[in-house]
Amino acid sequence: MTYKNYFVLFVFLISSIKLFSQDRIYEDGKNKPKIEIGYLHLYNKLNTDSYFRLKYSNATDNSQANIGGLNLKIDFPNSYEWFDYTIGTLFIKGFDEIDLGYINPSSVNAHDYNINGGGVYLGISPKIKGKYISLTSVFGVGVFSFKEYVGIINNSVTPFVDEHNLKASYGLGAISSIGVSFNVGKIGINPSLTGIFSGGSGASFTFYGFNFPLSYQF
Repeated sequence: MTYKNYFVLFVFLISSIKLFSQDRIYEDGKNKPKIEIGYLHLYNKLNTDSYFRLKYSNATDNSQANIGGLNLKIDFPNSYEWFDYTIGTLFIKGFDEIDLGYINPSSVNAHDYNINGGGVYLGISPKIKGKYISLTSVFGVGVFSFKEYVGIINNSVTPFVDEHNLKASYGLGAISSIGVSFNVGKIGINPSLTGIFSGGSGASFTFYGFNFPLSYQF
């Protein structure tokens, strides 16, 4: 699924959420939508695979992969004060892009590692709202795609290895989080613990980590 497909689906989800909203919810000017954009820091420990370390001593330990990303989320209030409807989209990228060694026609000893992906989701956001401090959570389902790529070309040092492996998930997934929101006026921050699952196409990924968003209440 391309980023263009993600965008189309994201717009569709926004339109779907509006079908649930009621004009009277916004009459007092207090319960307006809230937008959040945050930096994700994720851990890959639940996707550990030691196979490539066995095949090639210089291979990346994928459990230690350094993964960052962005999470964009919009909360839509409804007639119940204790939860909002939520739509969001996220993108992640690994920062451990490694190219070891050198490449020429007579000697190759190189290794490459990449992990990235993203998706869109729809869910609910139960919360205990206060004037300045609130307890927040998100439970959502969506369409996610993540890829983990490992390439090893080594014909110069034994044991010789020539590997090209792509693990990819396409399909339904889930996201959940729990956090604390601090608000002053229309501006807020909402640090939270986050978990993401993606399955499909014979592969799956499970990430956990932290989200550090800024929010704006319309």
